[in-house]
Amino acid sequence: MHSSFIEQSTKTVEVFSTSVSSIEQAEFLLDKLQEEFPCYEINFDLEDCDNILRVESVGSDVDSKMVILIMEKHGTEIQIL
Repeated sequence: MHSSFIEQSTKTVEVFSTSVSSIEQAEFLLDKLQEEFPCYEINFDLEDCDNILRVESVGSDVDSKMVILIMEKHGTEIQIL
């Protein structure tokens, strides 16, 4: 009898509303966030009325406080949805 074990990693997703309004601003902020969090999957949805920032982490929680600090440091309004 053969049994297999698949390890499941915990995936955490945090969604924020932001004041980001341009692709250039989003790209700049993505670079800053990826420098701090190279293992996170991060993207913006600027077509949404809340200019959504979506941050996904596998294996650990998203550091929401640090994400907010980085965004605010660069003059962006942000809040968790």
